[in-house]
Amino acid sequence: MRRLLTLPMIAVASATLAACASSPAREIAVPAEPLTYTPRAHSAPYPTFAPPLVEVPDLPLRQPLQLNAKDRTCLVAVMYYEAHGEGQKGMEAVGHVVLNRLGERPEGTTVCDVVYEKKQFGWTRKISRKRVAIGKTRGWKTAATVADKLIAGYSEDLTQGATSFYSVFEFRDGPPEWVENDEKTVQIGNHVFIAP
Repeated sequence: MRRLLTLPMIAVASATLAACASSPAREIAVPAEPLTYTPRAHSAPYPTFAPPLVEVPDLPLRQPLQLNAKDRTCLVAVMYYEAHGEGQKGMEAVGHVVLNRLGERPEGTTVCDVVYEKKQFGWTRKISRKRVAIGKTRGWKTAATVADKLIAGYSEDLTQGATSFYSVFEFRDGPPEWVENDEKTVQIGNHVFIAP
């Protein structure tokens, strides 16, 4: 629908433009302190979720990793599937195990290569490397946030160089045979971490 301008409308528009052009410029006051946002209380019928809170140190503890999207997905997936019930520290520790293993592998080895090594993580027998994806639940979001913290170099290795771990629920009668003479570094939640 076309709208036609009448002569009085054109006169008002011209007068407004002329007044704006001839008026002096005004200064805008900029606050010295940064503005803060205070959310309004609302009565939503559905629960709302805040993004996961992850502690991050002021400076990176090591150089950031250069990972492609697929390797990031593999890191998030292993952290989620192996430790989503262990909280942030448990997921972070599992992520460090993968990165510690990656450091021992030949150059050119990827995070997905480490995650999908035979007989390392049980969930990889059900979810192929091509189909691995990040879910949308709060646990997945936490795993992704913690993985990004590791990738960016803002995470201390709580496992003290561990390259393996086992679950105390799975091995209630004692450590598995493959542990042999390796050193137990720390227990975080239900996982015992082992360094060579």
